Amino acid sequence: MLRWGALPTRHADQYDWISIYLHDRGEQGLWRTLISTSTLVLAASTALMIKSPQGPRGPVPITVCVVAAAVALAAAVPFLLHWPTRRQSLLFSFASTVTIAAAALSYSNAYVGLMGCATFAVIGGFVAYFHTVREVLANGAVAAVCVVVLAWRLVASTGDIYLTAAALAIVATLNVGLPFGLLSLAQTLRVDLRSSGRDPLTGLHNRRSFHQSAYELIMRHDPPGSDLLVIVIDLDRFKKLNDAAGHAAGDAALIRISGALADNCGFSAIIGRSGGEEFVIADVDHPDPREVLAERLRQAIAELPIPVTASIGTASASLDSGSHRNLRLLDDLIEAADAAMYSAKRAGGNQVQHASL
Repeated sequence: MLRWGALPTRHADQYDWISIYLHDRGEQGLWRTLISTSTLVLAASTALMIKSPQGPRGPVPITVCVVAAAVALAAAVPFLLHWPTRRQSLLFSFASTVTIAAAALSYSNAYVGLMGCATFAVIGGFVAYFHTVREVLANGAVAAVCVVVLAWRLVASTGDIYLTAAALAIVATLNVGLPFGLLSLAQTLRVDLRSSGRDPLTGLHNRRSFHQSAYELIMRHDPPGSDLLVIVIDLDRFKKLNDAAGHAAGDAALIRISGALADNCGFSAIIGRSGGEEFVIADVDHPDPREVLAERLRQAIAELPIPVTASIGTASASLDSGSHRNLRLLDDLIEAADAAMYSAKRAGGNQVQHASL
């Protein structure tokens, strides 16, 4: 019965849950500053190499360096303006990988280019923390090609295999150790947050985990055009059940009701237990109208062999194109659905009320 759902089966891309994790702790601004500043420094270092005797020589390599620096800066613009979408983040990492490769291969000094390949580790660490192992491997593959080419050029120009081996050891250690270390850290953090974000009685999301998972659900859809639905449920006469039959009977009722909610919601729905006998549900683009879904949930609870019914409030709205606006929208919908639920309870309970923003 335990509903651990609402995670995509591919279970890989970490961008959405890390984004909300940083947002909840007020750290997105710090990360935006770090990423944009680091990109600016790396782009500036590429531009400075144009004036170095060890840098690019000839019009084509110089043009490659200039374009690489410009592309890197352009890819970092979303981080300067706002917290980027997953697509923008992936574009940033792809552009950064390509520009690092182009710059390193354009340098006339093979040793300088080879040591510059250590910068791939920064992008590898970024995609390991925010995205998937696939992006880590893709960045590593580009790095490996550049390293092989530049190592061959270094041996051919100097004959110093010991210098080449030492440079290879440094670059390889950074490009393997940093990305995969951060990947392991991010995956461990995800498991720990998931296990600590569950209500121990019902297996549903607790309040904090509900908000994080609902935000992930929102980010997996591409607004505008998607509708976010929130349903708030409060049980009628639950206190009487506890007083008359004891807390064990109340706990058993909560477990059965949680199962009924899970059975009657779509797989993508996020279901949380937000209080003692209060539940909250979020879903995006549910196939049924909210009135139909809410009534089905009310009826499913009413038909359980327990002396409890449900007062239900719903609210829905179209998603916006901004992640911060969608976070505020989620909170607004919860507040509106909660008010509708209390209206249903004041009207006698065992009914559904709908709110509009």
